[in-house]
Amino acid sequence: MRIGASDSTNFLLESWLDFRGALEEHPEIRRLLFDNVTGLPTAPLLFPRIQMLLEERGEVSLLAVNVVRYSKIEEIYGWKVFDVVMREVAESLERITGSALRDSDIIAELMISGNSFVVVLSPPRDSETMQAEDLIKITGRVEQSIREDLVGMVDPALFSKFGCYAGAATIHSDPNVRLERLVHDGLERALANSGSREAADALERATHLKEIIQNEDVHTLMQPIVDLVERKVIGYEALTRGPEGSEFERPDKLFKVAYDSDLVLRLERLCRKTALESAVGWAPDRLLFLNIEPDAVADPQLREIMSTSLLTSELTPSRIVLEITERSAITDFSSIRSTLEFLRALGYRVAVDDAGAGYGSLQCLAEVHPEWLKVDLSLVRGCDADPVRLQLIRCLVSFADRMDVHMIAEGIETTEELAALRSIGVRYGQGFYFCRPVAAFPDDEDIQGL
Repeated sequence: MRIGASDSTNFLLESWLDFRGALEEHPEIRRLLFDNVTGLPTAPLLFPRIQMLLEERGEVSLLAVNVVRYSKIEEIYGWKVFDVVMREVAESLERITGSALRDSDIIAELMISGNSFVVVLSPPRDSETMQAEDLIKITGRVEQSIREDLVGMVDPALFSKFGCYAGAATIHSDPNVRLERLVHDGLERALANSGSREAADALERATHLKEIIQNEDVHTLMQPIVDLVERKVIGYEALTRGPEGSEFERPDKLFKVAYDSDLVLRLERLCRKTALESAVGWAPDRLLFLNIEPDAVADPQLREIMSTSLLTSELTPSRIVLEITERSAITDFSSIRSTLEFLRALGYRVAVDDAGAGYGSLQCLAEVHPEWLKVDLSLVRGCDADPVRLQLIRCLVSFADRMDVHMIAEGIETTEELAALRSIGVRYGQGFYFCRPVAAFPDDEDIQGL
């Protein structure tokens, strides 16, 4: 029998004590027995089922599903969004009951951790005890099924901020140990097992990234930046992509794993090298925008490579804009300023990316004093129909004019967005409306709107 939020009251409470009348008269009891966010029963309601299995079979296996990096979700998006994540994971567990899980498996919320679920697994059909290899298969199957289920249910930007890992443990009957202690010990081991699976997953990703860097398995795409007034291309942004079709194809995934694995400098050096090698045969008097991670600005090799003969005559410093991205918080502005002043003295210019995306980008703007400013697509998207977004961009236009900074609106996708941006004085733009990133410098005739 499948146990979900709707029918768990009858099944679980009838197997213990008939509290239905008490639940109706005292709703506060229900809040103690059922999680208010997911509607699932809490772990104490599993005890009768666990005790029955221990008495009948001498063992019971528990599966823990752990939502990791949950504090990061709350920090960035707030607790309401985290509750949405927990509901989606709970619903996913219920949806895979009957496939990755068996109909007789029982799902509950593990309240002691606040970000985990527990499943009491049904006894094996063909053996008296649960074999370790079978438990590993079930764990992997559930983990994969939840991830596949959530891909289409959760916003991609949010999905990338957390992970779901499953772990399992088997507890055995012991007359000398309280049932509560047995269950607590089993849950701790199951959660620890989920943590080891997360660590193994991180190690595998780091190993894969090291192979990508070693084999130089990245490539550069170019996207034009357009003068919206004169309707001409003024430059290109070099965009790095990982192996096509892999989880590392997108740069956000590449650099997330790089930061987690302390590989940022190695990856940054490869991306810079690949981008510079790709910048051949471009039209004269156009700029090349190179993304630079904050952690890589102080890289000694950056000064060296930008001041040596590696740069060809086509890649003179005056034609290169170093675009500071902000995938991680900047903690040492003094060293960044020192390096940037050195590079400016050579003729390079600096851009700050993602302006308007948060406090950090505004602080970076104040500290770095860039020659170029790129407005984040989160402000640009739908600005034609959103007066608040449009007014915020108008404020940045005013700031850029007063500070003699060139401003670029990123992520333009529609004619309406373009018209709205032009109406408030945005001079430069970039986005799918003009051209998607391509492997070579696009011909001007292939760029829409010129």
